[in-house]
Amino acid sequence: DMVKWRIVDQETGNENADIDWKFKVGDKVKIRIFNDPKSAHPMQHPIHFHGQRFLVLSRGGVPETNLVWKDTTLVRAGETVDILIDISNPGAWMAHCHIAEHLEGGMMFAFRVE
Repeated sequence: DMVKWRIVDQETGNENADIDWKFKVGDKVKIRIFNDPKSAHPMQHPIHFHGQRFLVLSRGGVPETNLVWKDTTLVRAGETVDILIDISNPGAWMAHCHIAEHLEGGMMFAFRVE
């Protein structure tokens, strides 16, 4: 109860459940994930996107050479990870930290694919 975990959309400033992303089947969406080392409790977060697959394009600005489809990737404290999501599965989905304590602490949001 003492720690609130946050995912923040840098474009809108919305956090966690207030994030409202909408996509269309066939979209290819590049997302940059930054794990702020100056947060209240810096640590790694395995970020998981339900219902979609993605490629990790780079970590810390270094291109990834092993391009394989994933639905979860580890983002270390202080790390920036660029991913490319293949939006292919319609419905209402969730993205979240895969650590149950963080998920329960609010580190999740929903997104819709039409």
